[in-house]
Amino acid sequence: MIRCMDQGRRSEPLELIAVIFFGLILKLFAGRNSLTEDGIMLPGYDEYYHMRRIVHGAGSFPDVLWFDSYLNYPHGLSISWPPLFDQISAALCIILGQNTRAGVEMTAAFVPVVIGLLALVVVYYMMRELFDHRVALLSSIMAALAPYYLLYTMVAATDHHSLEVFLQLLSLLFLILAVSRPRRRWLFASAGGVALAALAYTWQGADVYLGAYLLIAAVALSLELRDGSPLRVAPTLLAAFLLALLLVLPYRDTLWMSPSFLGLAAILAALAIMLALAHLLARRGASWKAFPLAILVASLALILLSRPLGGLFGLESLIRMGLGYIWGGGMIGLIGEAEPLIYSMETFSQVMFSWLGLNILLSLAGAAATMIYLRGVKGERRQALLLFLMWAVYSLVLTFGQSRFLYLSTIYMGILISILAFYILDNLKKSWEGEGKKAPRALAAAFILVLVLPTAIDAISFAQSTPPAVAGDWYESLLWLKENSNTTSFYADPREAPEYSVMSWWDYGNWILYLSERAVVANNFQSGVEDAVRFYLTESESEAAGIMDSRGARYVFADYSIAYGKLASLAEWGGEDVNSYMLREDRGDQVSLIPTERFFNTTLGRLYLVDGTGMGRFRLIYESQTLLGGNPGKSKVKIFQYVPGALLRIHAGPDQKAGALLNMSSNRERKFVYVNPATWNGDVLELRVPYSTEKSYETHALDPYLVFSGNEAGVKTQMIEVSEEDVLSGRSIDITF
Repeated sequence: MIRCMDQGRRSEPLELIAVIFFGLILKLFAGRNSLTEDGIMLPGYDEYYHMRRIVHGAGSFPDVLWFDSYLNYPHGLSISWPPLFDQISAALCIILGQNTRAGVEMTAAFVPVVIGLLALVVVYYMMRELFDHRVALLSSIMAALAPYYLLYTMVAATDHHSLEVFLQLLSLLFLILAVSRPRRRWLFASAGGVALAALAYTWQGADVYLGAYLLIAAVALSLELRDGSPLRVAPTLLAAFLLALLLVLPYRDTLWMSPSFLGLAAILAALAIMLALAHLLARRGASWKAFPLAILVASLALILLSRPLGGLFGLESLIRMGLGYIWGGGMIGLIGEAEPLIYSMETFSQVMFSWLGLNILLSLAGAAATMIYLRGVKGERRQALLLFLMWAVYSLVLTFGQSRFLYLSTIYMGILISILAFYILDNLKKSWEGEGKKAPRALAAAFILVLVLPTAIDAISFAQSTPPAVAGDWYESLLWLKENSNTTSFYADPREAPEYSVMSWWDYGNWILYLSERAVVANNFQSGVEDAVRFYLTESESEAAGIMDSRGARYVFADYSIAYGKLASLAEWGGEDVNSYMLREDRGDQVSLIPTERFFNTTLGRLYLVDGTGMGRFRLIYESQTLLGGNPGKSKVKIFQYVPGALLRIHAGPDQKAGALLNMSSNRERKFVYVNPATWNGDVLELRVPYSTEKSYETHALDPYLVFSGNEAGVKTQMIEVSEEDVLSGRSIDITF
């Protein structure tokens, strides 16, 4: 066993300090692009809403932002995120005297770094307890390198996932200590219960972690009955879950805690029943096989009867939610991080022929090595090792169900690879010594380096990541909107609805909310997503206008990524075939996407591809500087304003056709032509136009409107001026030919 060969206790503090310093440098380097001359620029999407809550909390601690009128406008949205991460960050800002927005952002940006470093300490001591300082040292180094967790613990990664993973590791450490050190079992079990409760206060999906302990208890009880050893694991878990349940009890009826409370209560009841059954079978001398069989039958019966019995107080929905987290197949094409890791031959190839795929194979070998160790030990250490092994395997199962859990499983992969490394090295050493040879240290170091290399390569690749997703065109566009649109009320205290909102795809909602300080229809919680999909994919301007009116939206974002990158997601959400909007042409090593006529007819296509031509109530007011795709290229980000539009009433003969044309210049001095045909309404031809002919805006008309009317016999034209007041008031302008 590795632990028996442990040498080097004196160097352990220095080793751990060195690992922490290494982790700090890596996290600072990975997040360097978020530290800008203008302050902190957060790397992703959810971080912006966390920062909104942190800024709010720093100004009104301990009050938490539970309802936000700036989301799902005009209805507002109750926030279901548990508050612990945001409250810890806000409290730290208060302690350090940071009360300005810039100060809060800078302070909060380093909270995930600290949490990530504490996670390295937890990994070290967990492996120190189960194995020795060699495995502990390598495991903590691998945890520092874990690429996906690195993304959540680098500077400015203000997302709760850093704390979520830390608390899962911490609860497991305490429960391992409770099992392996029976004299302090209840002390460590209580500490584990506190960590489990803290996990529930951090993430609404905590049940997916808590439920793992139920499976662990079932396996541990089966093995303890088989071996005739004392029942230690289940009583330890029972004590921890009882304390956790008591700690979450005050918020049991809240939107954000009720799932975890119900999960804790159900798991506690199941643990008690399993423990009672195990004691009963042990007293009667029944075969240990009766226990897992009884648990399997009871579980199947519970699942089958939960719906006929009225949902069993919400247990049925809890089980369905848990299965949804374990298997995210329903999210394919909708939410990338919630998709299974492998769900097609393409994703199988991408994963298996990558460094991640190699690490998965190595970690499975590490799990096999851990099982061999497990068979060679008895008593408390065997039970503690079982706790770790089952959790490590469970993390891999979660990841295959939803790729988001890579931020957890890559830590366990690193630990399993560390165990594998020293399992192989110790067996080689034993073989060499049996032959009277001395084990070469250089060879051992090289072997460890080879096993570490895949993780290190991925970590370096992740650390050299591109700038924050919002950087560049989007950031500039959001700041432009903030400075060039009317300020809305109640941003800092969003209990009442502001004056208007912004329509965008949900990916960008948190950016618009935080950086532009404007209410949004859809955001990253997928609230309002149905109306956003209908708006962008509708082929009727009147329907698009109806959605804008019902949602109180005045501005619309359209960008290259929505049109060419996220269109498949929009189509999936809307139940449409993406191939009806885009044709894919493979030209050797290059793939081209060709918009179809149907896509040109959608609101998204008409806005982004042709600047709103043919539409009477949407006008381009801003486009970003970067040009992408095609010739001529399209600006990466475009902002449109939704206006009543001036109504041009053209009086002409019954056989006439009419329309209006306007030469325009964008804020980038790009020349484009706005054209809109008229349609008959009774005895008059009508069309709406969204642009005035005044030149007081960055995007402006170059000439008056050229209004034309005619047929095969000839065309007549008039030059018409339209004021801004005409456009904003929806005024009618009569034109006679």
